[in-house]
Amino acid sequence: MSLFRNKINGLSDEDLVLNVQSDGDVLYFEEIYDRYAGKVYQKCLSFTKDVPEAKDVTHDVMVKIYLSLNQFNHLSKLSTWIYRITYNHCVDHEKKKMKQNALEDELEWNQETTNQVEPSDSELLEINVKILYDLLNQLNPMERSLLLMKYQDGLSIKGICEVTDLGESAVKMKLKRSKEKLITLYGNR
Repeated sequence: MSLFRNKINGLSDEDLVLNVQSDGDVLYFEEIYDRYAGKVYQKCLSFTKDVPEAKDVTHDVMVKIYLSLNQFNHLSKLSTWIYRITYNHCVDHEKKKMKQNALEDELEWNQETTNQVEPSDSELLEINVKILYDLLNQLNPMERSLLLMKYQDGLSIKGICEVTDLGESAVKMKLKRSKEKLITLYGNR
């Protein structure tokens, strides 16, 4: 490893950003990429639940981060800023996917024949194993994301506020309503 690369490894996130902003040197961004691509991938995977799709979305997010670095204003930590971009991109991606799936479902519904196969017992058991997953997928992307940030990622209310740009009372109310909706869905199944 070169002396220059060792020097880059020792820089803080903020110094790396400042160097990218002033010089546009890709080597500084490579270090940011190395530090955060794994975390971005894990967040994307938690949204998509599909490894190839998560890799594609991660690539899109990292490109967006690189292209947006000149807009980073150093008012928050780089990690928070990257989390916010990742979260927002994933929510947008899921919304687009939901619209596409709705269109595909409608087309499929119109093309269905009366020759339908009855589900097997193993499929029914699989449903029981995936109840929570399925219930979460019935929530809209914002509701699901808030619950995952709070309970899967362990973010505090303040952390969720920073990521979503919502006020504390709005986050608390949306979390409360999301939990209530999830419980209602569970009761109605």
